[in-house]
Amino acid sequence: MYLIEWMYWRVAVAEHDSSLSMRGKIDKYMPKDFSAVPEEMEQTRSAPVSDSPRLRSPVYAYNDTHLEMRAGCMEYARGLVTIVSLFFVYITIGFFHLSFIALFKFISTPSFSWLLAVIFEVVLAGVFTWLYVKYGFQITRFEMLTQRRLLVRFNRKTQQVYLHRPKYAGGVTVLPWGKFVAEVDAGGTRFPILLAWPPQPGRPNMDLCFVGKACATSGPMRDEWEFIRRYMEEGPEGLPQPRIHSKWPLPWHAFGPVFGGMLGLLLGRREGQPSSGSALDTQQIGKRLLGRLLMLVALVIISPALLTLGLANWLSQLLCWEPRWPKVIREAGQPGKPIPKLTTAEDYDPETCRRLYLNADLWTPKGHDGIAENDNPDEPSDSQ
Repeated sequence: MYLIEWMYWRVAVAEHDSSLSMRGKIDKYMPKDFSAVPEEMEQTRSAPVSDSPRLRSPVYAYNDTHLEMRAGCMEYARGLVTIVSLFFVYITIGFFHLSFIALFKFISTPSFSWLLAVIFEVVLAGVFTWLYVKYGFQITRFEMLTQRRLLVRFNRKTQQVYLHRPKYAGGVTVLPWGKFVAEVDAGGTRFPILLAWPPQPGRPNMDLCFVGKACATSGPMRDEWEFIRRYMEEGPEGLPQPRIHSKWPLPWHAFGPVFGGMLGLLLGRREGQPSSGSALDTQQIGKRLLGRLLMLVALVIISPALLTLGLANWLSQLLCWEPRWPKVIREAGQPGKPIPKLTTAEDYDPETCRRLYLNADLWTPKGHDGIAENDNPDEPSDSQ
């Protein structure tokens, strides 16, 4: 599900008077100035966070040049939009079906009541169709009739990070390695590893990337980030070989994220709890066993809903296409091949570029000075 990425991009390109504009509201979500944290960027790049680096998220490519992984924030919830979309389409088709039945009845036995029935059913079918085309289709595209997955590729030869997203969520983006702040200690929040690139000259918006999958505890997420960090800083030597994930939309790839979330809650150790080797009194053991038992009962009760969600997840993948990197990114890091240019606002169409500069001040909390190329977001840059 690409809901978070879509919403974030819509905020970045929203007009001031738009309902999606976060002007005056975003400060409470940004407690610090991300554009003035060079020390934290350096720590993100160079400071070890784990002694046991390993990857647990889907890996699609791994060699001496690049590491490619699944990105995206809400993969475990994928399937919800598919279910709602199919239900809405089913209702719309049902109204069209009833209108045809009423029309045939009116033709065979003309009467005013059948005429009203035809008009009523046609109007309802038209309203539902208009609502879906106007508002529903863009929501459907969070999961269906779009690229099958979001990708992030770490290229250690070019020291760049490549993001592959649909155009409505920011598109393909080239960003510098190490010029971001990483949040890797968010176990239990249902968010994966978060990388945040602050505004830079030529790129007035803050860019986000969610790497891998969420976890009930922070330990596995720190292990995963340490693997990525060492790979980019030191190379693949000494790192365990990750299992390469197939890109085919296999059924168990759809059920894994859905059931994995509940199983993580059932089997995963909570932050702040002692491990199994620590001393526990009888009361603590009893509470833990009771909690696990209740969670197991809940899992059995909701398993039909999880099964339905898994089937919808698989269907959504079948109705999508596999994303493909541009040639310059596929060849990046190979001898004699050019290094991809970092993405700037000018790489988008003129209207998108104008709106990115218009909202440049959103990413710097009040009381701080940003480093966007244009200090006045209401005035576009000269290149526009």
